[in-house]
Amino acid sequence: MATIRPFERSDLPSVSRLLRANIESWWRDDEFLSGTLLDHPWVDDELRSLVATEDGEVTGFVGAQARRMVFDDRPVRGVCVSHLAVAPGKRAGAAGALLLSRLLAGPQDLSWSDSANAAVVRMWRTFGGDVDSARASDWMIVVRPVRWVAGAARNVVRRRRVGRQEVPVGALPAHMGRGIGEPEAEEPALDALSEPVSIEVIAEEEPAAARGVRLRIAHDPAYLDHVFGLIEREGVPVVRRLVRRGGRIVGWYAYLRRPDGARRVLHFSASTRDREAVFERLVEDARADGGTVLSGRFEPGLEEPLAARMAVLGLARKPMLHTGDAEIRAVIQTESALITQLDSEWFVT
Repeated sequence: MATIRPFERSDLPSVSRLLRANIESWWRDDEFLSGTLLDHPWVDDELRSLVATEDGEVTGFVGAQARRMVFDDRPVRGVCVSHLAVAPGKRAGAAGALLLSRLLAGPQDLSWSDSANAAVVRMWRTFGGDVDSARASDWMIVVRPVRWVAGAARNVVRRRRVGRQEVPVGALPAHMGRGIGEPEAEEPALDALSEPVSIEVIAEEEPAAARGVRLRIAHDPAYLDHVFGLIEREGVPVVRRLVRRGGRIVGWYAYLRRPDGARRVLHFSASTRDREAVFERLVEDARADGGTVLSGRFEPGLEEPLAARMAVLGLARKPMLHTGDAEIRAVIQTESALITQLDSEWFVT
């Protein structure tokens, strides 16, 4: 039987080989793993990634990314679970189940994952987890229809695969932003204004930008600097903007500015009564920034802004949740909880 122990820095080469061999399209290096799992400013010795070993060989792995959170006025601990993999010849020994059960039994108040397959879903359910149906879909809004259609057509003509960046949801939008004509008019006058924002200001102003949210990540400058640095190391710039309305701070968002015109939202936070105005600001900023299509992970509370724009939704993943806290369980799939892709597996789209 496999022995389960905490992941150590010396395990990096073995774990990298395991992930490359068992996770489709895995290409990231040891520096990525150390940055997300070992050198993170919120690393918690009680919430560590785990390896399974047999005869001194690493045969399984599960990643744990610690998250500091706040629920009403009390601090809580979260874990984003990732990279569960077991060597093919060792799966009969239930190493995957042992790894996941040990991790979920830790002292954290909440665990979640964005990337479960059917077998992993069964394991989570066995240990008391649930599918997070509220965050299982992606949404898409085409903001420059002519350019978007032309880009997809070029890929087809050149016999290139049309990927999920260009078409995040596999459907034809019924309503494409401002209509089929390319929007050439000046940006409309909106009562919500946005501005570039530093990580220090985000950390300071987030409580104001998330009025009405009971459970959220307790962002601080060290965390934000680290995670945005990891994302930009992938070669895609991140746009961060703070939104004011009548001088009040009412929200902030961050999205990836991909070179093909796709804009992928990593984080969207807005006070309840200003959510529509902040979302409209996001759409207009993405369009003005040269974006052709805007997409993101569906989050509770986005129903009305997305419905108003006839956004296309499609199932994209099977995210999982696990908690023994009855109060957290009651709010986690509602708009009172804010856990965005920025604080989850941002590298899975």
